[in-house]
Amino acid sequence: MAASEKIRWKRMVNEIRFLHNESDLIKETNKESAPAFQEHYLRFASQNGLDIPQLNKDHDQKLEKLYESKNPKIAAGEFSDTDDMSPGALILYVTQEDPDTEYNELKDDIEIYESFKKLFKKLAMKLHPDKINHQVTIEQGIENLVLFKEAKNALDEKKYFVLLDLAEKYRITQSRNYKQQVRWMNKEADRINQQIRNEKYTYNYLFSECETEEDKDNLVRKFISQLFAIQIQ
Repeated sequence: MAASEKIRWKRMVNEIRFLHNESDLIKETNKESAPAFQEHYLRFASQNGLDIPQLNKDHDQKLEKLYESKNPKIAAGEFSDTDDMSPGALILYVTQEDPDTEYNELKDDIEIYESFKKLFKKLAMKLHPDKINHQVTIEQGIENLVLFKEAKNALDEKKYFVLLDLAEKYRITQSRNYKQQVRWMNKEADRINQQIRNEKYTYNYLFSECETEEDKDNLVRKFISQLFAIQIQ
């Protein structure tokens, strides 16, 4: 393998690791910001004489009618794909992502997964308590079990860089399908970047970026306008 090819592969591994860390940080930021946004939103609504329970009820009724009609006016993907269903999870501006239908991409995804599944099994021989033949201390056994669970989660979540780090730590050889890995990681980087963009367009995240009370009020005005079509000066 050419040195330049391995360098490119290593660069992509580091990029995927960074993107996953960035995505996790943004999701955590949104989670932490949600209660503050909710509190500010309800206080602002109260100060401006809005009956939020009634508005929510009217809004739900409108949604039911729209979804029951033959031509729904609510576009798929209008709400962010997050576990947090607070008002702040509503996306300010929605970007549509083209569906991934390319056969080669699906083939790469399956083959890459099988490749790292084999690497995981090699790691399990080093880390799983039932597979260790030599005596280890209690502390080492606990650490191995924690690492084994991290490796299993990494395989399930396709965070393959975790498996690569562990393989390097325990000097375990992995598949040398570097070109295929780079191709897959490029596609994965696009997916994570899109996910990050969507997370940054949620009101929870935008609220965390507000520096003044005026900024917060203006954001809530946009939220109320988008949700209820009510303009507040």
